[in-house]
Formats: sequence, structure tokens, C-alpha cells
Amino acid sequence: MRAVKVLLIVGVMAFSSTAVVAEIYRSVDAEGNVTFTDEPPQGEQAVERVILPPGPSPESVRDTEIRNQEIRRAAESADRKRINEKRKRDAKIAQAKKQLQEAETKLEETKVIQDEDRQNLAGGKRRIHPDYFSRVNAAKEEVEKARKALREARGY
Repeated sequence: MRAVKVLLIVGVMAFSSTAVVAEIYRSVDAEGNVTFTDEPPQGEQAVERVILPPGPSPESVRDTEIRNQEIRRAAESADRKRINEKRKRDAKIAQAKKQLQEAETKLEETKVIQDEDRQNLAGGKRRIHPDYFSRVNAAKEEVEKARKALREARGY
């Protein structure tokens, strides 16, 4: 039964491909105008029968459709990959921005001189303890690291 269906389908496809072939005529009138038609024109015009090359075979059409599907799948896969990479990059940039903001906030807090940052000297004079400057410099380095990480995340 299945073989009969396959033979029937193949027969219909073969008949339909030959049934579509039509004759085409090219004619040139007295003024030089060229006309193409599927019926031979009447009159004293120069008429020439045009032989069209055969269309693609069913196998060629099927192969082309398969290639087109493969191309579409590859394009969709590339789009998904590009979108995922963009999301990862955006998340990395957002994280780097957050770290930079935190480092800048910490630097501003570190710059505020506290009572324990002052050192009393002989003669009633006071100066800022060297540890204060070390903490401020360390906070500045953290800000620079965060800026560098943000530049790298952005691809600069």
C-alpha cells in the first residue's frame, strides 16, 4: 500500500512538472518593439519561438530547501550566541560600575580625618598620622583598579 502511494506521488510530480511547460513566443513589430507572449501573434511581425531552460529538478529544490534551513538555524544560533554574550558583557559592566562606585564611596569616607588620625606633638602642635595617608593611598589604588576593571569590561 505504501509503495502505491509513493509511486502515485512520484507520478503526479513528474506529470505536473511537464504539464507546466508552455511555449513562449518573441515577436518584433514594425517599430522595433519586442513582445513576449504564450500565443503566437497574428500579423506580419517577426515571430521566434523561445526555448526556456528547464527549471530546477525536485532534488535540487529539496537540497536548496535543506541548505536554507541549515543557514537559518546557523543564523539563529549565531543570534542567540551574540545576545548571550551581550548579556554577559552588560552584567560584567554593571558589576564593574558597582565596584567603582563602592570604591569611590570608600575613598570619600577614608578622606575624612578622624580624631585618631591626628597625632599630638611636643609643644602642643598636632599633625596627621602617616597611617591616614597610607589608608587614603590604598583607597585611591582601589578606585584605580575599579576604573581599570570597568574599562576592560567595556572593551577599552
